[in-house]
Amino acid sequence: MPMGEVDQSFINEVWILYAVGVVILVLRFVVRIKAVGLGGLQGDDYFSVLVLGLFTVDAAMVDLVYYAGTNVEASAVLETRTLTDDEIAEYTFGSKMELVAWYSYTALIWALKGTMLCFFRRLTDGLWQYRLVKWLMYACGASYFVVVMTVTFGCFPTQNNWQVVPDPGLQCTFKRQNFLVTVVFNVMTDAAILFVPVPLLWALQIPLRKKLVIGLLLCSGLFVITAAIIRVVLTLGAHPSALNVNRWGVRETIVGILTVNIPILRPMFSPTFWKTGQLSSAAGRGTTTTGTRTPGPLGGAKGPYEMTGGRTPPGRKSSFGGSEDAILNRNGSVAPSVKSGASGITVPVVYHVSREEHLAEQGLSRWNTSDNGPHTAYRRSGNVF
Repeated sequence: MPMGEVDQSFINEVWILYAVGVVILVLRFVVRIKAVGLGGLQGDDYFSVLVLGLFTVDAAMVDLVYYAGTNVEASAVLETRTLTDDEIAEYTFGSKMELVAWYSYTALIWALKGTMLCFFRRLTDGLWQYRLVKWLMYACGASYFVVVMTVTFGCFPTQNNWQVVPDPGLQCTFKRQNFLVTVVFNVMTDAAILFVPVPLLWALQIPLRKKLVIGLLLCSGLFVITAAIIRVVLTLGAHPSALNVNRWGVRETIVGILTVNIPILRPMFSPTFWKTGQLSSAAGRGTTTTGTRTPGPLGGAKGPYEMTGGRTPPGRKSSFGGSEDAILNRNGSVAPSVKSGASGITVPVVYHVSREEHLAEQGLSRWNTSDNGPHTAYRRSGNVF
């Protein structure tokens, strides 16, 4: 490699950050398996396995590129002298590895989005935000397709990506178009994902201090957006360099891994969790006359994904899938329902139940009615927690 590109601290940083990322992901798996068992793992857990694999590939490619160099550095050398055949072969190999790193890097970033979306999908099960999460999944899939097409065809023909002599130009060496397209879709999708937890936080009936803490956990995507913007600004604003490109790429990915897994790692700091695999909760702290309850803190009694906890009120009966429904009694009171899936997320959903004659008075005859006793109709409330 050219002397200007020799920086052993870079390689040390890459593998230190890789070790930190692996520890975070392993701890995530420990928390999840202890909480729900292998059979209870969900989509975001499988995405995390993919993240670990891609993170490993990315670190390995960055290491190889550092020692082999790329056609970015070769272009600078060609301005002063010709290259030997061995140097050309080495730069060609490094350029191919850099292209692989582009695929692994973008796949890793979008796998982190998949992790968050699967987490929010469970969190919003039964709520209107569930549909939003579904559409965001489609949007992320489409945006990733655009990014892959840019990486693949931004420099064409493909072999120009690793061509050394003659110089194929900055479009095929530095690949500015890859940065711009990736950061635009990366920031746009991350910003859209942030809209999912905000309504949930607004509905939480807890002190402002705790609400801010939970908001920091669930809205950690702001840090990912900031890291992505910083990476592009500092990379494009500097002299073209594979080392600089990869240095900020690795930093961005470790920020993403850390922030995405913060909500899952929180139970580690509860002694109760390590003793029982569950979290204690000061749940069920109050019941209003309408049947809604004051939620407990993030991380309820059933696992690390719970947003609330609560007492089981009289008259509640369990239904399939782990959900529990409290049925309206004859005095017309409204009781909450708590949905609990295999993931351990618990979201109480309030059912407003009215007799058929009351529905008719309200012009709501389109509602379904039941023939079984006094429980003639029900609907889900917009209340989240």
